[in-house]
Amino acid sequence: MVKFCKRLTTIRFTGAERRRLLLDVFLYERSIQRLPNAKEETESQDFETEVQNQVTLPHDLLFKIFGLFPAESLFRLQFVCKKWFSLINTSTFIRHHSQQSETVLICKTLTLLEPGSREDSIKSYFHFLHLDHRDDFCIESSVIDLLVDIRARCDGLLLAAVSKNKNLILINPITRKHSVFPLGFVADSSDESYGIAFCNKTNTHKVVHLFREKSGCTGCEILSISARKWTRVEGPNSSGLLPNIRKSPLSIHGLLHWMPTEHRCDHIITMNVKDEKFIAKKLPDRWAVKDRLIEIGGNLGFVSHAEANAMQVWILKNDGGSSEKWMKHYSIKLEFDFGCPIPICGSRSGREIVFECMLLHSIPSEGRIYAFTSLIREIWRWSIQDMIMMKHGVKG
Repeated sequence: MVKFCKRLTTIRFTGAERRRLLLDVFLYERSIQRLPNAKEETESQDFETEVQNQVTLPHDLLFKIFGLFPAESLFRLQFVCKKWFSLINTSTFIRHHSQQSETVLICKTLTLLEPGSREDSIKSYFHFLHLDHRDDFCIESSVIDLLVDIRARCDGLLLAAVSKNKNLILINPITRKHSVFPLGFVADSSDESYGIAFCNKTNTHKVVHLFREKSGCTGCEILSISARKWTRVEGPNSSGLLPNIRKSPLSIHGLLHWMPTEHRCDHIITMNVKDEKFIAKKLPDRWAVKDRLIEIGGNLGFVSHAEANAMQVWILKNDGGSSEKWMKHYSIKLEFDFGCPIPICGSRSGREIVFECMLLHSIPSEGRIYAFTSLIREIWRWSIQDMIMMKHGVKG
């Protein structure tokens, strides 16, 4: 049995040495591609010149260049120098890179225990799927406490709860930075939901917490990330709206969208974090149990199971004015037994939809992840268990 995670010998470098090493590797690989036949002396001179040029590149140009890098590379590049660290960790760049990336979070949390290790050495990982390359990768959590659940996500940021204290943690899994925030109203975790969205008015992210009060009504409080303070606001019940607070809302462009509580309902509940008001939006079809809201190409999407052997994909489009209209995007024919297909997310380009299928009489780790590509109308599959075993070098 091969260990889940390979252990490497730890070598300690000073800050300057570490930055120099990372930059050397990055620039050396680029110089090799451009100068394969150059003499060693010339290559060395060009290498030193490029080192200086890269560090002194204008901020706007670096912003565009880093936006093209895969997420896993940014973690290393941020330590090259203070200038790069500051740029990569700004909220503006994080949102920009998230909107350009075709990397999606599949497993909210993945905990693994290395064979022969103590129980207190359990680690948490985030499991990602890269739609462009049809592969996946894991990133170890930087939080010491064992993560319990990912409560919400937006712009590459994850809002998580931990097992050893009563706090919320906002995590950037790529840069491995995190901030701790206090809980607001303490509610039953099975009867509450969190959402996070960016507010252009205040230029900060806001966390929206819906919960069940003792009276049976739905309470609402909002945490401003910059102010670090919870504020009670009027809940959706005051407008006669009943969102499903047991499911996390979908966050798109400063709007949070909740599915309704009742089956066969014809609307969803939406909050704009700018004015902090709840409204109802009509659905193109009545909601069924397996239907989901997902982001498709930067728009609000609705995946319906109205037909027995097909999923209908809808997109909410703006007509250029103040009104919106649902447009049918395409249909996905289920030509073989998918078990119970549940849409998870859509790609930024709008071409792919990812969904999970739990097979009958199976445990969660035996589920399968499917992705549908609309351009060539192809469906491909990953096994969750296979991805985990292959990623960590475990052979059956």
